[in-house]
This record gives sequence, C-alpha cells and structure tokens, in this order.
Amino acid sequence: MTLAPWFKPAITCSLKAGYGRSDFFADLAAGLLVGVVALPLSMGLAIASGVSPEQGLYTAIIGGVIVSLLGGSRVQVAGPAGAFVGICAAAVITHGYLGLALATLMAGVMLLAFGALRLGKYIGYIPYPVVIGFTTGIALIIASTQIDSALGITDPTPAIPDFIGRVAYVFRHASQIHLGSIAVAVGTLAIIVGLRKFSLKIPGALIAVLLGTLIVTLVGVPESSIPTIGTKFKEISAQFRLTDWSSALPDRSAWLHKAWDVLPLAFGIGLLVGIESLLCAVVADGMTGDRHDSDTELAAQGVANIASACFMGLPVTGVIARTSTNARAGAKSPISGLIHAATVLAILLILAPLVKLIPLASLAGVLLSVCWYMAELPLWPRLFRAGGSDMVLLVLACLITVFVDLIWAVGLGVIVAFIFLLIRKSSHPEKEEPETIDVVEADAEVRLALSGHLHFGRAAEPRAVEARLKAGTLHLTLDFNHALFVDCSYAQALRELALHARKQGVTVRAVGLHGRSAADFGRFGLREVIGI
Repeated sequence: MTLAPWFKPAITCSLKAGYGRSDFFADLAAGLLVGVVALPLSMGLAIASGVSPEQGLYTAIIGGVIVSLLGGSRVQVAGPAGAFVGICAAAVITHGYLGLALATLMAGVMLLAFGALRLGKYIGYIPYPVVIGFTTGIALIIASTQIDSALGITDPTPAIPDFIGRVAYVFRHASQIHLGSIAVAVGTLAIIVGLRKFSLKIPGALIAVLLGTLIVTLVGVPESSIPTIGTKFKEISAQFRLTDWSSALPDRSAWLHKAWDVLPLAFGIGLLVGIESLLCAVVADGMTGDRHDSDTELAAQGVANIASACFMGLPVTGVIARTSTNARAGAKSPISGLIHAATVLAILLILAPLVKLIPLASLAGVLLSVCWYMAELPLWPRLFRAGGSDMVLLVLACLITVFVDLIWAVGLGVIVAFIFLLIRKSSHPEKEEPETIDVVEADAEVRLALSGHLHFGRAAEPRAVEARLKAGTLHLTLDFNHALFVDCSYAQALRELALHARKQGVTVRAVGLHGRSAADFGRFGLREVIGI
C-alpha cells in the first residue's frame, strides 16, 4: 500500500511484476560489485568534503538502503556524490559539520515537499549545456581539493574554501612535492583507467587502492613521506553514531538562529540533490529501458537525507558512477542497491582498523579518475562547434560553478537560456508556429510531427515518446515540416530517443528538414544517429 497516490516505490513494482531466483542472483552479483566500487569512492569523497572517511561510508549505507526501498528507479544507487564536495567543504569550513548536517536535514524536508508537490518534471527545464557546464565545473573543484594529496603536500589548515586559493596553496608549497606520493597517485589513476578499458565490471578503484596500500605498507614508507588516512584521522569508527545536536544547538532559539543561517545552503543542497538524482535516473533509464518515477525519487531522497543528517552522514543523492555500474552489471531491481549497502556495511565492520593504512595519494588518484570521467570533456568540442547561445551557456555555467557557486550557475544558466529563447522567438515573429508534438501510431510506424521552437523547456517530450515504441514498431519518423529551430537540449533528447529506438531494432529517419531546423540538425550532429 502506498502512502499517497503519487508515491510508487520501484521495489514494489519490481516484486509485483514477478521476482525470481535468477533475478536475485543477478541483483546479488551487481550489488556486490557496486559495494566494492562504492567503498574507496565514499571514503575519498568524505575526506575531500572535510569530514572523516567513515562518514562517507555511513552515507553510502543509509542512502543505499533508504533510496533502494523507497526510490522511483529500479537500478539507482544513492550515496555521497562528487557534486557535493565543493559545497560540503565550504559548509564545514563556514558552519562546522553540525551546520552542514542541519542544512542536509532541512534539504531532506524540502525534497519531500518537492515530491509531494509533483515538481520532479521541472528538472527537465535545465538546459543541457548548463548541465554539462556545471558538471565540468564540479570536476575541476574536486580536482583542486586533491592536487595537494596527489603531490604529497600537507593539507592546508584550516581548509581553503575557494578554487583559486587551493591552486595558489599548491604553488606556494611546491617545495613539499614528494615523488612517492606522485607515483602512488599516478599508479592508482593508471590502474583504474586501464582496467576500465578492459572491462567496466572490474572494480578498478578498489583494486588500485588495495595495491597502493600493500606496496606502501610492505615497503615500509614512513607516513611523513606518503601520508595515510591514519596520519590525518587517528581513529576510524565502525559504529554508527547519532549526530549530537545538543553540543551546538542547546535550545530552540539556537536551532532557529542556525536554521536561518544555513537556509540558503539547505536550499542549494536540496536543489542539487534533486538535479543530480533525477539526471542520474534518466541515465539509468537510457541504459535499462525502464522509466523512473521522478516524484517518488525526490521523496525517497528527502527521507534519505533526513536520516543521513541524523547519523553523522553527508548529503545523499543518486550517483551516476555507481548507478551505471549497477545497470551494466545486470541489476534487475532495487534489491541490488540493498545488497550494495550491506556490502559496504560488512566491509566497514570487518576492515575498519585497516582503513587507516590507505595512502591519501591513492584516494586522490581515485577521485582524480572520477573527475576525468565526470568532466564530460568529449562533449565540449561538439557544443563549441554548435556555437551560439549553447556555447555561451556551457562556458558561463562552468565558470560560475568554479568561481562563484553551483546554485548561481544553474539559476543564471536557466535565466540566460530563457533570454536567448525570447530573442530567437522575437527575431522572426511572422513565422511563429504552435509549440506542439503530435504522435501518430499507424501499422508498424510511430510518427512525430514536431512544431514550433524545439527548446530546452520542451526537452521532456521526446523522452515521453519512448514508451510508445512497443513491440512490433519498425519505424520512427520525425517530421520537422513545422519546426522552426532546434536547441542543444532538445537535440540531445532527440539523440537519446533515436539511440533508444535503435536498441529496440527500430529504424529512425527525419523528414521535412528546412532552413534553420536543417542547419541545427547538422550542427548538433544528429545525422550520426538519425537518417534523412
């Protein structure tokens, strides 16, 4: 029984559809793999965020259990994410961990409200270049927090919250660079990249960290040369701890004052969790052919963040690295996410005393590999070739993310995108067409008649059509006769639709291209996946 008509956990749907022994063993294999992948990532992200490594593991366990039980995606795996490193590190410096925890708790309440108000669909209004821009910006921020550890430079005390300050610190302390730390970091990075090319199912990060730890320990390198987790954190606790609010918030007035102080931070965390988790769910849908429930997903993320804040955790969201690993490993249901959480918990309970032996340079190598794959650098040339407003939005979102704030990057990116859209529409008012998409199913063909300006605010339309490609559909035709122009976000949605159709053996073609829509079709590279 659901708590509300809109609340439809994917695990319930999976079990109702029939869940057999083969499904469980598929989930077991996927969950174990994702669990070992999550272990070094969770610790590295926690350290980069300014908290102890076990707090990252708490977050992975809590997020993995709650989002798997309550979430709206069959294969989404939740936990700490790289997108939050910058915002968490700055929050810990400014407000202390309790300030971050309170903001996370408040963000969880906001996410519950977002789900209840059915706001999940509005995430689609964020333009694609803005998403790529702030993702690249986040990768640069994470990298700036790991350069010192990778080079063997002592971490700054107190921590430096801004990108330029962190880079400047490395240059000022270049004399501390240690070749041993560089060798460990580069070796870790090389192992991860090499194993990833060989097979995506191999937990390269865990293997690299284990090898780095063994080599440093057996060779007997002093911690003064290659610092380890134990150098920075004297004790790694395997026991879950409740957040001690009373130490800094003894009464109601203190709570209210602190809540008001961290309200902008809470809103930023809530917005970022919503964006990250739903984008991750869309990626999972593209890999599995399933369709997530965005409002249920937001509510689940809300509950997970409330719980994480109460158990010394970090903000929780869907994580693309773990989710994509889960999907590629053949997961069938959210039970794989529960197994992933159980795997992390078992390793924490059994191996906590050994965690302190892990070199910080090795974890830096893991996070630098995350940055490399997260930065979406191969997409930049394509967006630059597209030129115009999409190029401006890409660069703007990246720069504002790095030098100002992620939330400002998203907000200003959407505003600037709307301004560009209004300029486009006003430049040819005599050619105005109604903004519609008409889907006609006849025999073995699905035909989409696209009309008007095809912009980021309508990018959810092609995704909704994917459900219409049923068994027996042989052809998908995109009719551009009444389309005026196509922007980058809508072009990406069409690309995803075409790739989804081709996976199902459906041929895709475009007709009626003319004028600006034909030029847009070419500059966004749609001819690669859509025939004419």
